[in-house]
Parts: sequence; structure tokens; C-alpha cells
Amino acid sequence: MPNPYTGTVAVALRKSQLLLESEPAGDLHRVALQDAVVLQLWLAYRAFLCELGHQLQLGAEPESPEQLARALGARGMASAEAAELLSLAEDRESWLAGLEAAWQQLWQFSGGSATGAGGAGSPTQVIPLRDLGRQPPVPDLPALRVWRESLAELVRRQRAHMEEC
Repeated sequence: MPNPYTGTVAVALRKSQLLLESEPAGDLHRVALQDAVVLQLWLAYRAFLCELGHQLQLGAEPESPEQLARALGARGMASAEAAELLSLAEDRESWLAGLEAAWQQLWQFSGGSATGAGGAGSPTQVIPLRDLGRQPPVPDLPALRVWRESLAELVRRQRAHMEEC
């Protein structure tokens, strides 16, 4: 039976490639492009985790390499692919750690709680605040190209290894 996640991985990687080939027309366009690439790379990565879970017949969609490893361990199984992903996730200097940080940055709407800066008695903020001066810089296009190539190579290599086994 074909793996239902393989197509999602391929499409997201292709979309990220097309986005990276386009020329931004200005600063806002560049930032939107960078955000879109991060979104597509994260989608490809998460779909690939699910692809591995399906291939290994785990019956679940792992959301992280840690969940993948736990599911394998619970079944008394091991996987070189899962071990490699776990190692990449734990290495704070890896391209995967950079991708995860960029993804988290996209979803960080506010540095505070939902009650606002004044504490428990304060009204809830309707518009979340975001201190743009304190957030990490958006990855530049060359870094995103490296991340895309790294992810695409990981997917190619791990798929080839899974076919051999």
C-alpha cells in the first residue's frame, strides 16, 4: 500500500524550492517569502515524520523525533532513521534546530500571558503584542536554501535506506 504522506512531503519540498527561486520585490515581500518557505519546510518535515511512522507501521502520526522514538521503543523496535532525526533535533546547532526555532518564531504572537502585562486583574489583550526588536532574526534566503537542501537530502537518503531494508 502506498504511503499517504509521501506526496505531501514532495509537494511541500517543491513549493519551498519554487518560493526560493522567486525574487522578492521589497522588504515585506522578502519577509513574506521567508515565512512561506519556513512554513513549507516545516510541513515537509512533519509529513516526513508521519511518513516514517506509517512506513514503520506505528499506527500514529508522530509530531516529533522524540515521539517517533518513544513509539518505536514501546514496540521494541529501533530505526536508524528515527535515531538520526532524534540526533538532529537534539543538536542545537543543526539545520533542524534552526528550522524549529524559525517555526516557533512564526507562531510566537506575544511574549506575555493572555491577561496582559498588568497581571491577573488586567483585561485580556485583544491584539497580542510582539517586541520586534527582541525576536531572533528571520533566517535569510541563503540559510533557507541550505535548510531545504538538507531536508531534501535527508528525505532522499532515508527513503533509499528504508527501501534497502
